[in-house]
Amino acid sequence: MAAIRGCVVNEIDHLDRNASHSLIVRHHWSRSLASSYLEGVEDVMDASNSAGLFEVDDAIFTLTERPTRADWPTPIIIYVAEIYAAQNAIDAEHFEVVVGPDGRAMPRELLG
Repeated sequence: MAAIRGCVVNEIDHLDRNASHSLIVRHHWSRSLASSYLEGVEDVMDASNSAGLFEVDDAIFTLTERPTRADWPTPIIIYVAEIYAAQNAIDAEHFEVVVGPDGRAMPRELLG
């Protein structure tokens, strides 16, 4: 367990094959972008799904829970980031890593 800003967090490295949902951990360049992302998620997803915004050192992340899609092998953890060459660049490199129930991480495009 770890504590982040007064919250106790259980660290995990994979989800159980029988988990009810998958998790998406997404990096954001600012708190406002992360908040906008979470508002968009709430607009299109069931409000009962949990979501949170976390700051670790100088990095901002969101954690969202979503139903596992039928074309995904099992419930998974997906780590996502957009990497820009410059702050004002339009083109971005999409970074995505998927962790299955075996705990192994592999680059994969599921969210695009």
